[in-house]
Amino acid sequence: MGKQAKKQRKLTAAEQRRKEQLERLEADLYQQGYRKHDLTIGLVFANVMAIVLGVPILVVLYAAFFIRNTHLQVNVGSGMLLLFLALLGLVVVHELIHGITWAIFAPSHWKAIEFGFVAKYLTPYCTCGEPLKRNQYIVGALMPTLLVGILPAMIAIFSGNVFWLVVGSVMVLGGGGDLTIILKLLRYRSKGKDVIYMDHPYEAGVIAFER
Repeated sequence: MGKQAKKQRKLTAAEQRRKEQLERLEADLYQQGYRKHDLTIGLVFANVMAIVLGVPILVVLYAAFFIRNTHLQVNVGSGMLLLFLALLGLVVVHELIHGITWAIFAPSHWKAIEFGFVAKYLTPYCTCGEPLKRNQYIVGALMPTLLVGILPAMIAIFSGNVFWLVVGSVMVLGGGGDLTIILKLLRYRSKGKDVIYMDHPYEAGVIAFER
């Protein structure tokens, strides 16, 4: 993403607390010679990119599914309530996977993890309050899409189960924002030798401090 403007939304009390903590960290790092590079993205942009990045993945998964299951008869009317409940639960699991993975890498482990919810966009999120290495952040960002998106779709391909195909498809699209952040992080080329990557406390993406 380019330098798009992101409108400041009204923060919750927890988000305001994390914002103030970030500002103190920024001031301290600035005194140490670090400079800030904003690698966050807007939630609207993230939702658009979820489709842009997710659809090509789904094309491959659906092609593999129907090539392998050529004589399958699909009944879309059954199990809709179960599907809805499964997707609702997996949205929560998606954020938990972020938290568990980042907690493994964070110095304070689970104490560094917090969760939030952006009511305006009906978007839950997870944030890590301690520095992570770039690859550690990427692993934590990617893991939910792999576990609750790609994995169910692969199970569907080999079992012929349409239910898991739909579940995997929705969760792949749900991970499109994470993929967008990962791509932005991979495109970032630091000019300093010392780089600190901080998950943004209430926006989607990362802040890099380098010197």
